[in-house]
Amino acid sequence: MQPEIIAHHHPATGTVTYLVVDPATLLCAIVDPVLDFDPVTQAVDTGFVDGIIAEIRARDMGPTWILETGLHATHLSAAGHLKYETGASVCIGAGVIESLKRLAPAMGEHGVDLEGWDFDKLAQDGEVMPMGGLEITAHAVTGRLPGAVAYQIGDILFTGDAVLAPDLGSGRCDLPGADPEGLYAAAQRFLSLHADTRLLAGWEDAAGRASTTVGQQRADNIQLHDGVDLAAFTALRQAADAALSPPPYPAEALRVAIRSGKLPPEDENGRRFPPTDIRSL
Repeated sequence: MQPEIIAHHHPATGTVTYLVVDPATLLCAIVDPVLDFDPVTQAVDTGFVDGIIAEIRARDMGPTWILETGLHATHLSAAGHLKYETGASVCIGAGVIESLKRLAPAMGEHGVDLEGWDFDKLAQDGEVMPMGGLEITAHAVTGRLPGAVAYQIGDILFTGDAVLAPDLGSGRCDLPGADPEGLYAAAQRFLSLHADTRLLAGWEDAAGRASTTVGQQRADNIQLHDGVDLAAFTALRQAADAALSPPPYPAEALRVAIRSGKLPPEDENGRRFPPTDIRSL
């Protein structure tokens, strides 16, 4: 049985949150939920994810999993709010413990459980999780912050920012924990799947594409098409990263991510997000 997939595009960040439904039981999962955030005022709003919650309630679905594809540095995770409102369990890759032990002290963050207990599920590479009549298989994604993971349900793979639309290539490698060699290895694992396997990325391109197939990627991906070896990929990725603008609020996003999508407490100056240079992380 294949899931029903409903994609919700977040205009401010370009990211996509997926609602994944088991048609037989109406149990559902939410992949990479996003908070609205104003980096100037540091105001947070739940309007975007509340729309998804309203859809879940209108159809009387049973939220089971919140599937995080990694510790996000490009958007604020809404996993904490979504869990509070629905009771769904937050899942991320088991390697996140390594990231927590490095990032939380480096960012001066207190109250973060460094063993990962703020998350409900730390999925091992290859682990299978049930959701009604469906099975969700976790695939660890190297080349990203430890804890990054892709999720496969039937012939659909949610790639996060590992493999993007063909004209975007792959995820950027100038953020903490990212490296071209690891990302290339992960991408090759995914592109070895059956040609008809659908790849659903965490970002849309300028044409609004986030859904492709392995076959399309192997033919058209500007950094990962057939014939591109590691050396060529590294050169292409580094050139692309040099031309990209820095993400607008990576430190703020990471402060939320390491808390399983919950907002950090205010400091003595009333700030939740003190300035942090992520290049030191």
